[in-house]
Amino acid sequence: MLSDLLQRSQTVDPYSQLATVYDHLMRHVNYRQWAIHLRRLFRRADFQVREVLDISCGTGSLALELSHLGFGVFGFDMSHTMIEVARRKLVASTYDVPVWVASMADFGVRHAFHAIVCTYDSLNYCSSLAVCSAVLENVARALKPGGVFVFDVSTRHNSKTNFQNYYDKERTDHFKYIRQSYFLPKENKQVNEFFVTYFDGSHKTFHEHHEQKIYPIAALRNIIQPTVFELIGIFDGFSTMPGSETSDRVHFLIKKKQSI
Repeated sequence: MLSDLLQRSQTVDPYSQLATVYDHLMRHVNYRQWAIHLRRLFRRADFQVREVLDISCGTGSLALELSHLGFGVFGFDMSHTMIEVARRKLVASTYDVPVWVASMADFGVRHAFHAIVCTYDSLNYCSSLAVCSAVLENVARALKPGGVFVFDVSTRHNSKTNFQNYYDKERTDHFKYIRQSYFLPKENKQVNEFFVTYFDGSHKTFHEHHEQKIYPIAALRNIIQPTVFELIGIFDGFSTMPGSETSDRVHFLIKKKQSI
C-alpha cells in the first residue's frame, strides 16, 4: 500500500501541508494538561518563572495554554506553515504571543528567559546527539541564571509498542489523510508517513516523510552532564514518578547553574 500511495502523491517538506490539518489530527492532545504539568515542573525546580520561550511551538496550542496560566509566552518553530497557522490562532485569541520562524539548534533572542520548553518529542527530530548538544548550548545562552529547561522525548518502548506498524486514516468534508508509521530498530528511528488529500477541486495528494531519532535516556543524560545545566529530574509521562526506558514519554527537567 505504501508504494502505491507514494506513486500517487507529491512529496513535500515535513509540515508544509500537514500544518493546515495538524490541529484536527492532534485534537486528542490535552494541551491544558500539558501546560499544567510544565508549571508543576517549573515549581519543582524552585525558580520563579514568569516568561517562557517555546522553541518548538508548532501551531501555538501549548503557548496559548501557558498564556492562560498567566505566563508571558514567546515561541518559534522551524516550519513556516506551522507558524502561519499559529499566528492566525493567536491573533484570534486575547493573548499577545509573539511567534517566529527559527531552528532550535541555531537561534538567538533579544533577552533571556526564565524557562524554555521543547515539547511533544520535538527533540526527537534532532538527527544526532551533536544536534541535541547544539540545542542545549542555544538554550543555555537564552536562559537567565537559574532558569529552567523542560523537554520531553519519545522512547524506544513507545515506538516498539505503539508505532511499530501503525496505520490510521480519516476523511472529513474538506480533506482525508492516511498515516503509516514504522520503527527501524537498528537505526533507532521512528518513521511517520503522512498522505493528505484536499477536496479543493484538484484532489491532489501530498506526502510528508517524518523521521524521529529515538535516543536512550542515558545518552541524553550524558550530554547534559558536562554543560552549564544541572539535572533536576527525569519523569515518566505527565507524572513526577521517575522516568525510564519502559516509559512511553519522559520529561527532562534541567536548570541552568546560578554561577558558571
